[in-house]
Amino acid sequence: MEDRKRAIVADHDDAGPPSKRQATAANGASRMDADKEKDVENYQKDAILRQMKEYKRTCKDLESEVKDLSRRATYHDDHIRLIDAWFSQLLDEIQVVVNGTPPVANDAEQFRSSLLTESNPAFEEHLSSRSSKIRDVIKDIYGRIPQTSPEVKELQERMSALLAAEKAHLMELQRVTAEKESLSDRLESASYRYLVAEKKLDRAKSAAVQKLEQQAVLKRDDDTTKPSKDQPVKDEKAETNGVVDPAAASAAESGRREAVAAAEKRKLQVEQLEAENKRLMEDLTAAKTKAATVTDDDYAKTGLFTIAKSQMEDMITRLNDLKATNTQLQEDIKKLQAERTNSRSQMEEESRSAINENESQLARSETDLSRIRNLRDELQAELNVLKSTQTNSSAAIEASTELANARDLRIQALESEVERFRLQVGEKQPSSDEDLDNLGIEELRTQLRSVKQQHQLLSNEMPSMESAWRKSSGLASKKVSDQTAVEEMISRSNAEKAKAEQKYFASMKTLDSRQNEIRLLKMQNQKTSEIVSQLKDAEQATRLLAVVLEKQVADAKEGLSRLEGQNRNLQQKISEGDVSLQTAKTEVSELKKVLQTKDETTHKASSERRKMEVELSECKAKLEDSKKQVELLKKRSATGDGTAADDWRRMGICPVCNVNLRNTALKLCGHVFCNGCIQTLITNRSRKCPTCTRNFGNNDSMPVHLN
Repeated sequence: MEDRKRAIVADHDDAGPPSKRQATAANGASRMDADKEKDVENYQKDAILRQMKEYKRTCKDLESEVKDLSRRATYHDDHIRLIDAWFSQLLDEIQVVVNGTPPVANDAEQFRSSLLTESNPAFEEHLSSRSSKIRDVIKDIYGRIPQTSPEVKELQERMSALLAAEKAHLMELQRVTAEKESLSDRLESASYRYLVAEKKLDRAKSAAVQKLEQQAVLKRDDDTTKPSKDQPVKDEKAETNGVVDPAAASAAESGRREAVAAAEKRKLQVEQLEAENKRLMEDLTAAKTKAATVTDDDYAKTGLFTIAKSQMEDMITRLNDLKATNTQLQEDIKKLQAERTNSRSQMEEESRSAINENESQLARSETDLSRIRNLRDELQAELNVLKSTQTNSSAAIEASTELANARDLRIQALESEVERFRLQVGEKQPSSDEDLDNLGIEELRTQLRSVKQQHQLLSNEMPSMESAWRKSSGLASKKVSDQTAVEEMISRSNAEKAKAEQKYFASMKTLDSRQNEIRLLKMQNQKTSEIVSQLKDAEQATRLLAVVLEKQVADAKEGLSRLEGQNRNLQQKISEGDVSLQTAKTEVSELKKVLQTKDETTHKASSERRKMEVELSECKAKLEDSKKQVELLKKRSATGDGTAADDWRRMGICPVCNVNLRNTALKLCGHVFCNGCIQTLITNRSRKCPTCTRNFGNNDSMPVHLN
């Protein structure tokens, strides 16, 4: 579906007008006569020639631009490398000459250096225009350097010259390396193009292309007349309904002959292989029957029978020895069982006594733990009671201190009142005041009136204040007494609560301790039962293991003695058999190698012979076809028929445009057209083969190389 969608815009590479559908006989267009077709063909050829010339001119211009750019790039690369080398040489010479920060010298010597001087042509080409300025600047730097001995100057000049030569060589090396890299890239691209051309040449020389050429020679051998004016030049638009293509028929006939010849040859080879297989099967059945009907005498004559007989005699003697040792071992087993029962009873008594001792020690530790916990709880309760009483007493003390402060304030007020009464009665004279002495009579009268009025107000306020103070003091004392009573009651209740909690906690702890003791006793009982069962199982396992080990020890002793005797007998046999075995191995290996080489040679020879026979039969069939084709060509050349050139032209020229060569094939149907016609069909969205009208997509075409 993507291939059938119409493109939004045309391809930007198309320089001509928009493509249209090709007007051919297949889509109902009118036919042209031969002269008009020839004119159209000549016009198309002229247009193609003009376009090719324009492409050549463009290519020449681009090549000249590329050459100019490559020359300029090479020049700039050399310039950059030379500048880099020059500055590297400058830094090296300054590093050689300058040591530290020398004082300024008045008599500066003429600057002498080897910084790629005018003797170097590359320097003249690149840096001669800027050398004077750079030298003037560097002269000032070198003028500040103190004078040195002639030997040091000579060494510095030699070192500078050597460094300059080194930089020149490095610059040349970089240039040669860059050229080498570019040449290597060009070599890789050329080798790739060479490989592609070699593949194309191999494909052109292949058997398939030669067969196509032969088919092209034999194509349309029955069509001796030229096409008329009203017949379009389009041979591949041949209908297949009842009409047979002569080229396809001849190719099919030649293929049939080759297949028949190859089948006959393979049939002969299969018959030979069946006869050989039959002979081998007969030999195999004879060998199987001989192996199945072996008699006792044949077995007795074998070396394996003699070895088995000697081994059986040895086994009989060993069996008698084993019976004697078995009786002795049974007596030893009885003694060991009695010793084991005694040791087991002793171990059980020791373990039982240890368990009882551990249980009694555990009970003592648990009683001590419960006693310590009770003491801890009592002390904790006493501590809580003391803390509560301390908090209550602190509250009462704070209330009493507040009450005492209130009484002190009341005492101070009463003292001031007493002083006032004394002044009023006259027992005490008031203190002299200079301000009052300076005042007048009227002022004193007014001040006296105000003082009397204030005194009257204070005297009126005093009874109410006294009654309020008495009530407040009574209430405060009552509240203090109530608070002390409440605190005493709270302390008693806290003490009773602590005692009750202590009793409750003690009872709960005793209950928990009893439950823990019961749980521990149950667990101990379960563990003891498990231990007893494990001990019983272990006892049975040890008994079985002891029996097995005793048997193994007896068997091992017997086997050891037996093996020692066998070893002595076998050592001699082995020494004798090694020699014969080595000789037999060498003979067998040599025979195997000979057989393998023979089998390989025979297999290769037979396979090659079969292949060559098949190829020979195919070649014979091809030879017959080629002889027929040669005779047919001779007849055509004798009669002077000129349709061969037209056939060759029809075979090489695209049948749609009748101008370009066939260089593009459709993958789905295999028909070949020119690339322009295929692209025109794709752009016009008529993606159907002009010959067989089969649909194809954008990626269903491939290039075809005919050279």
